[in-house]
Amino acid sequence: MTTTLPPEARARAAVLYQSGASIRAIAEALGESYGRVRNGLIDAGVPLRPRGRPRTSPAPAGAVQPPRSAPKPRPRRPFPLEKATAMYEAGKTLRQIASKTGYSRSRVHVFLTDAGVEMRTTKHPRASRITAAKRRAILQGFRAGRSHAEIIAQVRTTTATIHRVVSDAGLEPRRQTRKYDHDRMKRLRHVEGWTLAAVAADQGTTPQYVWTIVNGCHLKSYVRRGRRRAHAVPAEADAT
Repeated sequence: MTTTLPPEARARAAVLYQSGASIRAIAEALGESYGRVRNGLIDAGVPLRPRGRPRTSPAPAGAVQPPRSAPKPRPRRPFPLEKATAMYEAGKTLRQIASKTGYSRSRVHVFLTDAGVEMRTTKHPRASRITAAKRRAILQGFRAGRSHAEIIAQVRTTTATIHRVVSDAGLEPRRQTRKYDHDRMKRLRHVEGWTLAAVAADQGTTPQYVWTIVNGCHLKSYVRRGRRRAHAVPAEADAT
């Protein structure tokens, strides 16, 4: 089996390649494989073009190439520093300012820092970055007696943010405690034979918490497994 083209096909492939056709297009036109067409061009002495070049006919020998002009920089609108500063001090985030000004988040940070704007750190409360409407919605739900879960589902916030907003408003945050049915946990585990994961899913907690409850680890009278024998030995000695 030959790995190159016949003379007629080789000559035709050379003409097509020098006119700008690709090796793959020539292979499809001649009904040959890519490798055979490439080997035929090499045998014919045709210089192959580097990959990635545009498929155009080569310039004639001795032709003067026109100089390439440098791309003109596109004028960019000035950064609205006063507007960005006002937005940041009003509680907007850098990402929100970037989407409004058309600059990246990092460039907005650089502009504000160079202008002497005091930047918020990660220790600043999240409540200082939310909108006034969101803060009002949190306070309205809190005053209406809704639970944190209901406020979070409505406003899309976090428990920590609720605490901070409520504290900033001078209100006393409510301590959210959830009471689990310990008797049901023990019955499902010991009587009905449910797994820890199933009991945890039923109560909305973790399997570790269920294990602690059903084994009595939360009681003061609980003795760890490794110390049970040590506690039992004195009792046996007293009996003898």
